Amino acid sequence: MPEPPAPVLVLSTNGTTLAVDTQLALEAGEIGTWDWDLATGRMDWSAQMFRNLGCDPHGHEDGDDLYRRLLQAVHPSERADVETAFAGFRTRPGPMRLEARLVWPGDEPHWAVFLGQTVAGPDGRPARMVGITIDSTRRREAEEAGAVALHESERRLREVNRQLQERAERRARQLGASRAQMQAIFDNSPDWLTLFRATADGRFLYEDLNSATEAAYGLDYDQIVGRPVEEILGVEQAQLPLRMMRACIRTGENQRYTAQRTLAGVTRSIDVMFVRVPEKQGDDHFIMSTARDTTERDQMEAQLRQSQKMEAVGQLTGGLAHDFNNLLTAVIGNLELLAPRVAGDATALNYLAAAQRGAGNGAKLTEQLLAFSRRQHLQLRPVDLNTVIEGMLELVTRTIGPTIRVRTVLASDLWPALVDATQIEVAILNLAINARDAMPSGGTLTIETRNCDGSRDAVPAEIDPHCVRVTVRDTGTGMTSDVARAAIEPFFTTKEAGKGSGLGLSQVYGVVQQSKGGLQIDSRPGAGTAVHMYLPQTATTADAGIGARDADELEPAGARILVVDDDPEVREVTFLMLQEVGYDVVGVDSGQAALDCLDRGDAYDLMIVDIAMPGLNGIETVRRAREKRPNLRVLYASGYAEATHDDGQTGPDHRIKKPFRLVELTAEVRNALSRG
Repeated sequence: MPEPPAPVLVLSTNGTTLAVDTQLALEAGEIGTWDWDLATGRMDWSAQMFRNLGCDPHGHEDGDDLYRRLLQAVHPSERADVETAFAGFRTRPGPMRLEARLVWPGDEPHWAVFLGQTVAGPDGRPARMVGITIDSTRRREAEEAGAVALHESERRLREVNRQLQERAERRARQLGASRAQMQAIFDNSPDWLTLFRATADGRFLYEDLNSATEAAYGLDYDQIVGRPVEEILGVEQAQLPLRMMRACIRTGENQRYTAQRTLAGVTRSIDVMFVRVPEKQGDDHFIMSTARDTTERDQMEAQLRQSQKMEAVGQLTGGLAHDFNNLLTAVIGNLELLAPRVAGDATALNYLAAAQRGAGNGAKLTEQLLAFSRRQHLQLRPVDLNTVIEGMLELVTRTIGPTIRVRTVLASDLWPALVDATQIEVAILNLAINARDAMPSGGTLTIETRNCDGSRDAVPAEIDPHCVRVTVRDTGTGMTSDVARAAIEPFFTTKEAGKGSGLGLSQVYGVVQQSKGGLQIDSRPGAGTAVHMYLPQTATTADAGIGARDADELEPAGARILVVDDDPEVREVTFLMLQEVGYDVVGVDSGQAALDCLDRGDAYDLMIVDIAMPGLNGIETVRRAREKRPNLRVLYASGYAEATHDDGQTGPDHRIKKPFRLVELTAEVRNALSRG
């Protein structure tokens, strides 16, 4: 049986119309599209384009001058510049990029980025422009917030420098009479304040420093003063500040840089400024340095960026996963229906098994996409992680191969953790596979558990200090700090083409984040890698499992089912699967068609309804149906991750997530029918 065609991102033959799946993806990513015929002046917009410019997608008529409407959407302060820029772009073929502030209702500040291409006609002259528009408001607000913080930092640095200069002047005028007062300011500043002596022979020595600098260096005052910069910072870390101080002496101008520095075993982001002190002592110059620890600010600006990125990816993958899951429902269902019909043909069964494995892998891929984008809702329950790990050891050992030794170090008094046991198993397996790839010549994989107490253990700030830690440790090649920081990015991989999807660690990160936990990666080249998952602990006893009732007791005789799904292939395969196990089934393609069936007086024991349908969605269809049939039993189906998540919209009604197998569908139907 041929596989259904996969959705692709293409242009139509005339190059003007995006395929439906692409347009949906663009809409999901809040990306508007536009097309401008330069000969006629006519401009066409997508609905998202209207929304990105703060306009009503339905508030225009065919033939409106959308170019003028675009200019009107631009803030008056930038309108002339935008019009000039578009006029310039339309005179030459090639790419264009433009960012402008917009006019929105209530004078709310918004910005948009216009990206496009001017296309030449047969005569070589510009004929049309096509492009996209992206709402850049969040990015601009983040940049402006950073600029405000930076401006405040500079203001404070200037204030400190002013005070230091005043101190130097008073020192000369008053012969040290006010030394004690200024020393108090110097010593109590939260910034790192350091006075350097530049000797005639080219050395830079520590002359004086405040207590904040001592604390940052992890050394006492007497261990620092009088020693050259290279001895305290190390030769490599000293090169940049030495170059800056030489430039400060040579030019008399302030010098500034930002960098990461490892001091006292802690890596910090710092913002440093050097100022030349006016007085000299013989041939020696003096440099005053002010440094500020910006680690916390930089970290806040960073996951903000990560959060925005994951939000955009989540919007896109959520829609794609829904469509893929509909396709996979039809594939998996039809393969299951085919199985008993080729039971006597060994070759056909082999082909069938291969197809089923491929479809199953497709379903797992959509789960990974949703996990790293945090669109997969987890079933959080109290879980004994030691039991989970022990139960999957055979699978881990078989997966990573005989050249790697697997060992466990499990805490005997481990607290129950509030997690989704299945997703934690997938996360551990992904980490084990990564570890295997990092040990091509063999090695040791260690899985550890322990209870963490924030009073004695370094626990990520985002999780309660009393938590449970699961560590997957290898003796492999390790990673540089840059690779370790990028490792959780979706699709990031250091493996060869075809050797990995880049979703493993990002899936782990997504699961841990949704579990309200934290993730840390400790790694050095040549020294192996340890990935720590910090998970919330719970005082509730770990779930031991719930026994299922005999399914035959739950199935009322002669049950009649109404299947409501706008996808014809999903509707058909659901119809056939239910018919296969003996139900009387009717299928319709919309919520309105379902309501029409009920209006005719047709009796149904259960309605299976897709949540996401055009027109009347599943939630609204059920609401209206129960106005007529209050006791109607309902089973919701959805290709989105939210299908198993109780968000309050579907109440106590059962749900089933696409793609589903016959045994899963049958079980959920029986559960739904068993409700009074």
